[in-house]
Amino acid sequence: MASAALFEAQPPFPDDVTVANIPKISLSKLVDGSDAKAMLDACCKLGFFLLDLNGDTVGEKMIKDIDAIFGVAKQTMELDTAEKDKYAMDIPRDYLGYKKLGLSKTDSGSPDRCEFYNISRDHLLGTVTPARPTPPPISTQTATLQSFITNGQTIQTTILDTLASALGLPPAKFKDLHSPSHPSGTILRFLRSKPATTPEDLRTTFVSHTDVGTITLLANVLGGLQVLAPGFEPTDETGWQWVRPEPGCLIVNLGDAMVEWTGGVLRSNLHRINFSPGEQRFKERYSVVLLNRPYYEADMRRMEGGRIPAVEVEEELGLEEKGGMGRVTMREWELRKMAALKEGRDCAASRGGGVPMRGGEVAVEG
Repeated sequence: MASAALFEAQPPFPDDVTVANIPKISLSKLVDGSDAKAMLDACCKLGFFLLDLNGDTVGEKMIKDIDAIFGVAKQTMELDTAEKDKYAMDIPRDYLGYKKLGLSKTDSGSPDRCEFYNISRDHLLGTVTPARPTPPPISTQTATLQSFITNGQTIQTTILDTLASALGLPPAKFKDLHSPSHPSGTILRFLRSKPATTPEDLRTTFVSHTDVGTITLLANVLGGLQVLAPGFEPTDETGWQWVRPEPGCLIVNLGDAMVEWTGGVLRSNLHRINFSPGEQRFKERYSVVLLNRPYYEADMRRMEGGRIPAVEVEEELGLEEKGGMGRVTMREWELRKMAALKEGRDCAASRGGGVPMRGGEVAVEG
């Protein structure tokens, strides 16, 4: 997360809202192994945790990167709409570039209240050439973005290796499916949400969803992110709980791919963006997000061994199609999931958690 200085420049997060009970995990203690069990528990129960970057060399570099990259995001979003539209997404063919305000719908069918810009990790790092054209605030500050991506990948690797070891898998089992030398759908996103200045603005900013990838690293200063508490339906507003950002901490959540690989041991939890709480609602809300995905040719079948529960072959994909489908790549799996959602064969819902690990231990109680 951003440094304390950026937090001090904004209204405080209020004390009179329901805040999700999200554990704080220390990056330095993940490196030395002492927070490994606590992170595994968090990833099984809610799939969200705060990652404290302080006291770790890479983490403290990341804090500086985040402060700098918020400046890049602000410069990008403050461009004239006509300038940003030159880099507009070509949905559904292409999800890179600029998404304008109100282009998508929220759960109620109302237009969304945010705009964002997606940048390919592969274009930033040169895995795919030629580089995609970007507006000047991005093209002139590539080194800042590359530093954020590189440090973010190091942090992601620490998380993935720790989870693999905790699940009794080879330490590099997950990491090897994220090789930066292979093309992937990993993106860096700048997001700006409108202030909520009228009663009509006090509604969902962006639709409830789970992330399709593996590890999401989120940095924001103002509140607005909400998670759905386990056991609640998305239509029950009492189940939606605020996530309180903290200086020097990233908000980390797992995506659907981690659920698929582990047979439901790990959890990908439904979340959404709402208006910011309290006096924060009168401010523009910026977020910087690194949405990590496996490389396109990664095998998406359920993993075997360690503490991963055994399953029948026909259940391995977790989709309605059954049996005998063999190896499925990340690209194919993602397209099938998108088609299932579009056709109503799947819905936005929390996935995983509560599945007994091999050896009889239950990942989550209650």
